Amino acid sequence: MHCPHIIFSIVLNCLSLLNTLPARGELLADIRSSGRVRIAIAGEVPPFSFHTAQGKLTGSDPETAALLAQDLGARLELVSIGNAERISVLQERRADLVLSALSITPERERLIAFSVPYATIAVVIAAPAKMRLSSMLDLNGKTVGALAASSNLAHLRSNAPGARIIEYPENDRLAEAYLAGDFDIMSAPASIVEKTNALKPRQPLQVHFTQMEFDIAIGLPKGEKPLRDWVNAWVVSRLQDGSLDSIYRKHHGHALPASIVPVRPKGKILP
Repeated sequence: MHCPHIIFSIVLNCLSLLNTLPARGELLADIRSSGRVRIAIAGEVPPFSFHTAQGKLTGSDPETAALLAQDLGARLELVSIGNAERISVLQERRADLVLSALSITPERERLIAFSVPYATIAVVIAAPAKMRLSSMLDLNGKTVGALAASSNLAHLRSNAPGARIIEYPENDRLAEAYLAGDFDIMSAPASIVEKTNALKPRQPLQVHFTQMEFDIAIGLPKGEKPLRDWVNAWVVSRLQDGSLDSIYRKHHGHALPASIVPVRPKGKILP
């Protein structure tokens, strides 16, 4: 049986936590009044985000986050997270936005809100050249390494149910596991495949086919319509004026897909 004072203490702690969270729909006003916006980014998804040799976080997502904060008139506060935290950081209100190569999936849409897409990310199936893989069906009966809590992992489970999938919490661990011989086939963005090959594995990875190209968007807590409306208008405006395409070209070496960029109307201004 629980002691009354213990139960009372638990209730007080819960109430204290609730008091620290902005009311639903008030997050945009809270950001404007505080003058800061907390944007969460996972650190090792090159070229979207990665650390330089000097330890500085760089890539297209940090640069996009800086532009968003500038246009919002708020000081950018970066929240460093692991890939697996990209949903929970919003649910727990440890960040206002997630801008971290976050693809839109039905499973995630049940947990958080998304902006309109601002870019895409292609995931490939890579393996030694001798394996000759051409479709998801070829993965059945084989061992595949993938990032935990990723959209490509969910896609693998649905489309290659006969594959043995090994999950890794971060891309660095995924690369290390391939070098150690834990699996032969990797499901990952091409940049992770290139990074793995740079470590000189015994059998270099070769891209066999594109698993899926996912739209990626800015993640927000559910129930924050004013903030979502502002972010959506911002994404559309910065796609139309070419700002997001310039950032993407700088870090990825090619333009955004035409499917992402909306038609530019006359006289469109930032929200």
